[in-house]
Amino acid sequence: MSEPSAGTPGGHGASGTPVKNQYRTTPAYQLDDRRLVLRGGTLDGQEWTGVVDVGKRVFCGSGEWSTDGVYLVTAQLERAADGQEANVAVPAFAPE
Repeated sequence: MSEPSAGTPGGHGASGTPVKNQYRTTPAYQLDDRRLVLRGGTLDGQEWTGVVDVGKRVFCGSGEWSTDGVYLVTAQLERAADGQEANVAVPAFAPE
């Protein structure tokens, strides 16, 4: 078994293949702000921006935390009011 080469990014050996038991140096998702268009629930039609990945839940409300403000980020893209692309987010919990 080959040892990891010093200074190889992302736990990859000199050949570019992954090396067992090495940590990842790249994030699991993009760390830039993601724009969301909220569809459904109490915040329907509003927009939100923050660091969140597709398939994750995020609190988009203002003020005190409640399940009403938690949305699930989808991979679906649509144009926001300003014409830029944004991911669609839907309520993460059914209304009570």
